[in-house]
Amino acid sequence: MIKRNRLLNRPPKSLEERYFSEIRPQLYENHAHHHQYGVRKGTTLAEHLDSACQFILTVSHRAAVSEDKRPLLLAATAVHDLNKLDTQGRNVKTLARNQDFLREQLEKACVLSFVVTEDDLELVRKLIERHSGHNVSDGARFLPEDPDIERWAAMLTAADLFDLGIPDEKRFRKLETELTVAFGRSCNLLRVSLSEDKGYITALLLGACEEVLQKYGLHCLAIFPDGALFEGEVLPNADLTKEIAAVWQSKIDQVFGNNIERLVRPTKDGIKVTQQAIQQNIDEVLVNIEALLEKKKASYKSDKIAKDVTKWGDAAGADALQKASELDLIPVSNAEEFAVSEGLKAVYLSYREAGLSPKEVWDKIAHHTGISEQQRIAIEPFNSQYGRPLFAAKAAVNGIEGIKEALKESFQLRKESTQTSEEVEVSEEMVAAVNRIVNLPFTIQLNGVNDLNAYVEANPKQRCSLGSTSTDIDELISDNMPPGTKVQAFSNRLPGGISAEPKRQADSIAALAYQLIAVGANFPAVKKRDPLYLHLALPKGSAPELLRIWRELLRQIAATNGDGGTVTVDELQLYRDNKLEFKANKVVGAALPKRSEFVHTTVIIPLVWGDVNASLALLKSLRLGLEISLSLDIGFPFTLSSNLEVELFDDVYGRVEGIPAALQPLFGSGQYQQSEDAEKILERLRCIGKLATSVVSIQKADDCLYDLARACVRPIELYFVLLRWILREQDEPNLSVIWNRICEPLNTLLESLMPNESSLLTKYLKEAAQIAAEGKIWGSSFKRTAQTEPFTAFISAIRSQKSHLDLEIIFAALIQQYHTRLDRIREHGVGATKLEQVKRYYDILRKLYEEIYSARPEKLLSDQKTLEAAYLFFLEEARKQLKSQTEDNSTETTTTV
Repeated sequence: MIKRNRLLNRPPKSLEERYFSEIRPQLYENHAHHHQYGVRKGTTLAEHLDSACQFILTVSHRAAVSEDKRPLLLAATAVHDLNKLDTQGRNVKTLARNQDFLREQLEKACVLSFVVTEDDLELVRKLIERHSGHNVSDGARFLPEDPDIERWAAMLTAADLFDLGIPDEKRFRKLETELTVAFGRSCNLLRVSLSEDKGYITALLLGACEEVLQKYGLHCLAIFPDGALFEGEVLPNADLTKEIAAVWQSKIDQVFGNNIERLVRPTKDGIKVTQQAIQQNIDEVLVNIEALLEKKKASYKSDKIAKDVTKWGDAAGADALQKASELDLIPVSNAEEFAVSEGLKAVYLSYREAGLSPKEVWDKIAHHTGISEQQRIAIEPFNSQYGRPLFAAKAAVNGIEGIKEALKESFQLRKESTQTSEEVEVSEEMVAAVNRIVNLPFTIQLNGVNDLNAYVEANPKQRCSLGSTSTDIDELISDNMPPGTKVQAFSNRLPGGISAEPKRQADSIAALAYQLIAVGANFPAVKKRDPLYLHLALPKGSAPELLRIWRELLRQIAATNGDGGTVTVDELQLYRDNKLEFKANKVVGAALPKRSEFVHTTVIIPLVWGDVNASLALLKSLRLGLEISLSLDIGFPFTLSSNLEVELFDDVYGRVEGIPAALQPLFGSGQYQQSEDAEKILERLRCIGKLATSVVSIQKADDCLYDLARACVRPIELYFVLLRWILREQDEPNLSVIWNRICEPLNTLLESLMPNESSLLTKYLKEAAQIAAEGKIWGSSFKRTAQTEPFTAFISAIRSQKSHLDLEIIFAALIQQYHTRLDRIREHGVGATKLEQVKRYYDILRKLYEEIYSARPEKLLSDQKTLEAAYLFFLEEARKQLKSQTEDNSTETTTTV
């Protein structure tokens, strides 16, 4: 089993933190490969013990168990299945009363330090013996004992039942029975689940659900990838949908309220203000627009503006220019006027968003900015968006103040146009979204027929590019949509269509979900390529405390970059030592969430790798994702995809979408049923990372990594890729030293790629290398070309093969020629023994030629470089083995003497 990383490195402050940083990793190291059967089939003993321990931590805290007893409950839970820990098949009662065995198991689970006295050990024994319906037959029940033992035993019983593989209805009924005893009051369970996961917006929705349910006395008991389990004395009998939607809306508003600067964007067409910005804080929007106008003023370039003036002036015509000049409509000539013209353009774009025609827009602009009626008529021939602002800037006598008044009016018009169907506290659209996304017992509505009708009856021009087709469709430009979203309507290519870029239709909630990611993740300042998305989910039945620890961990990692950008890993330490060390980066890495509430049952981490090809980005992303997912103290299921939205996590531990054909042998199916399957892929990626850093510098490691990954299609080509990179770095490399560095990861990688295959090609090459090492059959030096000389002679003989000569003659001549060559270069010559060795050597290569390549020269020659590289490394391995045997024999002789 590979050595997993740990992400929680700080000293634990609470019992929960101690469990996740110290005890949980030990449970997985001890029992990760101990599979269970019956109703728990498909899970390991480590997963069962982990689930029970997390449950007991949550329940004991909710039940206000004293802090000196909670560690004992945790210790008993960590080893409660004693019969599964025993190799002799003894029962729980026998094992619980064997103090030596019990102490041994407590020590293995790292919980023996909680059991200080004999009374503590006796309490642990009683809890273990009474769990899961085991009878108590030791007479202790007839003696005075702590009355809370029955409550604590019920908690352990509930923890044992929590992950039972039976239908939820039956399982929850069992849990409610035990928890009623544990809490000393009635207990009811409520499961909240999601029908779809849209990232940050879904996390905010679950946070809203939790906030509202807590107000009604329900508290989170466990978290699942698709929702959460709540517990309370009485379940609410009212419809809480509207209340949840209102809290959800307020949470979304808070996010955008703090990110106005991201929603007021300078573009090539002018300053644009999104709908979310004006719904938050209009004064803040105006401040941001003023700041952008100041930047425009500072970036004023007279030659560039002159070109624009000429362009739009010529488009309007000489007569229009003459009339404009007569009315003091003179084009922009300085930085101050340029800022005003950009302000006029921003006002125009905002009014247009409110649905006004160009004529109506300029009538309002003229009113607010002081443009006279004659001037308003004179600028009509100019382009309404680009030309008029350039020629009307001087005429706008009210300046920036007039522009601000016009902006305020346009914002009010836009707000009114979107509030026709809204109530004061929350829109019907948000309530409908809650009904659709969250499965709540008091909002059972079957809207499938309505959704189907909306799709069937939709105008083809309104088909959604993002999300489901519904009545709430927004037209958005590319910046407000996920990268790569397809265009459904090309209005600018139709008669009478506008000249703006093609619009994309999106379900309003789906578009809002993306915009939340765009403002809520720490994206780099420069976006060179589309990101990949790493979706991580809390395992089934996770404790709420794990969510808190996970949020804090992500916050600490994000804080590595004090400027709020991406965080990357130290690739040298990752590839060479398999260690995760995070550091700041301005361009590439993981765009972690800015707020902890964006993390709930799942978290989406966009990964940006700069200017690299898609396959290399996938390689780097999967390596990072697996290191995080398989860490001992976290251990989260994952999906790696180029899509923002993916299917909810099911029983598959990991999934990689969009694997190119060249990487399929390395990545496998892309569906990893259990963590052991993902471990195999991580082991392969670690091997090629170690190989890359062993032969090239870290600056070239990514290119080498990519070549090695592609070579896994035919694993023997790994030898050629490695040799090629070695020769790029060094003209005359010390292959013996390099082989010592790469032999272990290379052999591990080959064994993983071909576990049950004994390649005949590899077998013959290794046999030939072994004979060459024993007989010292090579050239006159230790240079690479001299080492492969006998093999190169074989290739040359096949290349020059004549049709009238059979193989007997070719190989007989080859044997004689190379024997003569050795006789000439050896100081004392060679004899019959060496001739026999050379004959054996070339007999093996003849078998290789006939059996593998069917004696077809073109097939062999196409593999020439691969075969030479593999032979060279096999020769180094054979030499290493001979040296080891010689040293062992020498040691034995010395010991005997």
